[in-house]
Order: sequence, then structure tokens, then C-alpha cells
Amino acid sequence: MASVSVLQDPSLQARHKQSIPLSDGRVLGFAEFGSLYDDATPVLAFHGWPGCRLESAVFHPSACELNVRIIGIDRPGLGLSSPRPNRKLLEWPADVRELVRHLKLERYYILGVSAGGPHALACAHEPAENELLGVGVVSGPGPWTLGTQGATLDLRVILNIVAYAPCLTRYFMNSQIVKPAQDPDPTKLEELMKSQTRNKPPADLEFIERHPDKMAIMVAGVREGFKQGADPNMQDGQLLTSDWGFDPGEITLKNIRLWYGTKDVNVPVAPGRYIAERIPHAVLREYEGDTHITIHGHASEMLKDLITGGAK
Repeated sequence: MASVSVLQDPSLQARHKQSIPLSDGRVLGFAEFGSLYDDATPVLAFHGWPGCRLESAVFHPSACELNVRIIGIDRPGLGLSSPRPNRKLLEWPADVRELVRHLKLERYYILGVSAGGPHALACAHEPAENELLGVGVVSGPGPWTLGTQGATLDLRVILNIVAYAPCLTRYFMNSQIVKPAQDPDPTKLEELMKSQTRNKPPADLEFIERHPDKMAIMVAGVREGFKQGADPNMQDGQLLTSDWGFDPGEITLKNIRLWYGTKDVNVPVAPGRYIAERIPHAVLREYEGDTHITIHGHASEMLKDLITGGAK
């Protein structure tokens, strides 16, 4: 239950509600989890969709164990970050570099989870020289041109609606998610999200039952992520169905780590294999039998893998 306490601990609230002004006048929100020691290894964490910086709390216990400082960042329009309409994936690295300068980080790693994966690879494509030591992707989607084969029917429908009928996406989010997410009573969203987990694979249900902290973090992340309404979340989803603006094969950063579950029906392992083929020096680890949810049981191993890969 350590991750629940880190979100609820009054003495740590200031770490979870930080922001900086960006050079163009926008604000970038972020939260810190894990080690408080000055010599902790910085890892910038990019959340999934929908979500926000608070999602990175799932790595808190592992980060404390490994002396890692997790810095979860809100993408534009989510949580504490200002909107950036019509943004492109390759505009994200510039925002990240401004935060890196503000925090005075000389060396750091990046970890992208699910929808955060393409954002992490965008940073690997345009790294600040000698600063970025490695990029890890946990269950990240590939380019939209790969399609959605292997994903659940529900998810395939949702992504195609996001891609080709954004007005329906906005309507769905406003009618189904925004109201409970913005309700003063947090149990409204919790009840909705729990009802959606009932059709999950048995392995997911068992994992959630054994790790109630993970469910609490998911709820907190979605709740905070919808503070500014549906539009920023719709735009964040549209990036998953848009051209990345680069080919993963152009990435020259040496320390690229990819982790995928073979039973993941949200982001099947196929995109990971594609990215690994496009980046010859990337290292792909397939977790046999793991899903989009249960793969988080390997958090310590993945963090350690990323950091030791950058130390070589």
C-alpha cells in the first residue's frame, strides 16, 4: 500500500503539485516520487492515456528501493500543464528540455508507459547531447500505420473513432468520463473504473485485487487528467493515431529498452517487435503471460535494466 500513502501523505503533497513556466508562456506540471536523496538517479516518466503525472506513483516503491528519483510530467492540457492545441509529437522534447534545465539535471533517463512510449521515443530521436542516458518504453504503441491487430475490439473501435471522428470522442468523454472525474466525490470515478475492470482477463483482476494501490493510482491519474475537460485528452489520444513525424529507425541513442507483455490486449507485443527491428541496438524483453496491467509487477526489474544499460 506504499503507493497509496505516497499520494495521500500530507508531507509529500508539495512534491506532487509542481509546475514551471515555459518560454512560450505555458505551464508544465510535474510530480516527484521515489528517492529523496541528492544522489538519486533521475528518471523522467511519461504517463499513459488517459492519465497524468500522478500515474508515475506506481514506480514509487521500486524507485525508493533503487535510489531513483521519478519525475512524472503532465502533457499539455492534462493535470497542471497548459493546453497546446494541435500539438505535434516532436514538439514534446522541447518542453522536456526546459524542465531538465529548470531542475538542473546533468544526466537523466526517460521512461514512457503505454501512450507515453511514443513521447519517449520522440525524445530519443532528438536527445540533448550527452545528457539523455537511455530511454525505456513499457507497452508503448507503434506508429498508427501498423494498425491495431491483436487489441480488443473495444479498443480498436475507440482508437478508430479518435482517428476519424473526434467529435464522437469528445461527446463520449464529456458524457461518460468528465462528470465523474470532476465530481467532488472521488468514489464516483472509482466506481466507474471498477465497473470497467470486470471484463478484464483473470490475471488483471487478480493483480488489481493483490495491489489495490495500483487501482487507486489509476483513479487519481484519470481524475487529475480530466481537470481541464475532454478536449486535451482527445488531442492526446489523437497523437496515437497521427504520424509521428519521424521513423524509429532514425534513433541513434544506444540505450533503448523495450518491455511488453505477450498477453497484452491493449498494446500487443507486435509494436515492440516492430520498434526493435527498426532500432537495431534496442533491447526487447517480452514478459510471457503478462498483460498491460500485470507487467507493472516487473517495475523494479525494468528500472534497473534501464539504468544499468545506460551505465555501460
